[in-house]
Amino acid sequence: MLKPKNMIMENEKTWKQFKGKETPSSVEINELFFNNIPKGSEILDFGCAWGRIAFHLQKRGYNVTGFDLNQNAVETALKEAEKTNKKNIFQVQFHTANAMELPYPDKSFDACILQAFLTTIIKPEHRTLILKEANRVLKDEGIIYLADFGQNWENPYYSQRYERDFVKTGEMGTFIVTKKGKPQGKELFKAHHYTKEELMVLFEQVKKFKVEIVHETVFTTFQGNQTKGYIIIAKKI
Repeated sequence: MLKPKNMIMENEKTWKQFKGKETPSSVEINELFFNNIPKGSEILDFGCAWGRIAFHLQKRGYNVTGFDLNQNAVETALKEAEKTNKKNIFQVQFHTANAMELPYPDKSFDACILQAFLTTIIKPEHRTLILKEANRVLKDEGIIYLADFGQNWENPYYSQRYERDFVKTGEMGTFIVTKKGKPQGKELFKAHHYTKEELMVLFEQVKKFKVEIVHETVFTTFQGNQTKGYIIIAKKI
């Protein structure tokens, strides 16, 4: 099994508390993915957890490599992969790895999928490193599909949290996710909701992507809340 290196993500310890299929995973893949990425492509799934997205892509005709920091979730995915790989032409594999130091060679994948992954990355400098790593492992003209939560200032449930937790997080839009969503509940992890401008600036900072599609939509969080979301499809240049 591939092992992560030395860079530490701030949410790493809290993310590892989830066991197996407890790991939050609620956002569905938009048809934009399938319209822009040919079947048979080699896909890298960032923060794969127990493999929900990877197994769906396998059924739809893609070879998928998934990685996550949560070894327990990865082990759950590996057990399921033993079954699905016997039934499918297209294959999945899973590793324990760090998105800032990917253990894959340059130009290994046709596409990278970051499905509600950057929301868990609460240090801005880490976000840039992750997109640079995605660019490195993509083949020439490879595609990055990024889907993530947008800021919801019109929704008091979120706007109050952004303002309240800013004192602790130091970044507007970063807030503390608590058990059952209660203000005084146990802290589960920190999350960041993005403005469209934030996401566009992030791609501009990396410089090696050409953004081709920006789509505004609605996602459901793992606690069942409806929230604004953005899908960005960009090509490596």
